[in-house]
Amino acid sequence: MVTVLSSGREITRHSRHAAGSVTVPDPADEPTGYVAALLRLADTHGPGVIVPTTDESLETVAAHHEVLAARHTVACPAEGVARTFLDKRITSEVAERAGVEAPRTVSPSSYDELEALAERLRFPCLVKPAESFRYNRAFGVKMKRVHTPDELRTAWGEAHELGIGTMVQELIPGPETGGVNYNVYVVDGVPRAEMTSCKLRLSPRDFGYPSAVVSRHVPEVIAPGRAIVAAMGIEGFANVEFKQDERDGRYQLMEVNGRPNMSGRLAVRCGVDFPLLTYRHLVHGEVPVAPSWREGVHWVNEFKDTRILLDRWRDGRLPWFGGLRPYVSTGVFATLDPRDPRPFLARVRDRVGTEKAPVPAPAR
Repeated sequence: MVTVLSSGREITRHSRHAAGSVTVPDPADEPTGYVAALLRLADTHGPGVIVPTTDESLETVAAHHEVLAARHTVACPAEGVARTFLDKRITSEVAERAGVEAPRTVSPSSYDELEALAERLRFPCLVKPAESFRYNRAFGVKMKRVHTPDELRTAWGEAHELGIGTMVQELIPGPETGGVNYNVYVVDGVPRAEMTSCKLRLSPRDFGYPSAVVSRHVPEVIAPGRAIVAAMGIEGFANVEFKQDERDGRYQLMEVNGRPNMSGRLAVRCGVDFPLLTYRHLVHGEVPVAPSWREGVHWVNEFKDTRILLDRWRDGRLPWFGGLRPYVSTGVFATLDPRDPRPFLARVRDRVGTEKAPVPAPAR
């Protein structure tokens, strides 16, 4: 039985695979209440497998791992390991020690330190959050590209004033198609199931979230992917993101996620069902046997990617009908599934309701 924990408008609660949903406090705003709700579920629903699917929930579950693991099976690492990938500043330090190539990164903690760096940096560069979900909640983007010292001061300062730690990172040049995902399931330090995929389109372009992805063997990221996961001590599932540097063709580490990633349905469609592997391993003790998987399968965020295609056709960045291959070849959508249509319909209703919401008149 699958129970969806909802602190907002999660559409997964509409799935036919969900036996029900339980409203819980937002883990980012009320972590204590969130943990208390999880503990109550052990009494009302019995012990379960807790699978955090967002950084917010993972951070809270990891911080209370011991108390939750006494009542449930917890499908994420404890806080010590989780901090290595949740805090991108620590990720950068671990990568350097492990010999995994990554962009040069500095983490000024004061305006004085920023000023000492501003005139020595090579622009453009990136201002990236230490904790992605806090930054995205505040600014609606994953990171910001800055072209001048003044832009750097503004981008760093607005995050600093909100108490959000940031890093200043070297820009890795290359098209959005240079992004690669390495997905892995680790048992006792050994990678038991692995898969790679390539990003085709991002929203927004260059530094956004993927809107179209294709499964593809990228052997160059296997060794560094294994190395960073091992250096962090991750057990279970991990998703490692790389970017190919167009200057030398080498892959640079972007970030590590210790939870299901956005395009997770792609792996399932290709033959590597990481959620099922996780459940069978944690509940039944079944150690995964490395499955084969199919190349050339596409994943599409049908709500974002269609708009991206329209914009690029209008701007002349794509020929008419260019970029349609993900829609006409073997693939899977982010939400749309004819066998389970209710989440898609709920998402459509939510989007229509948002677009029709009245705009309040300005105060006089």
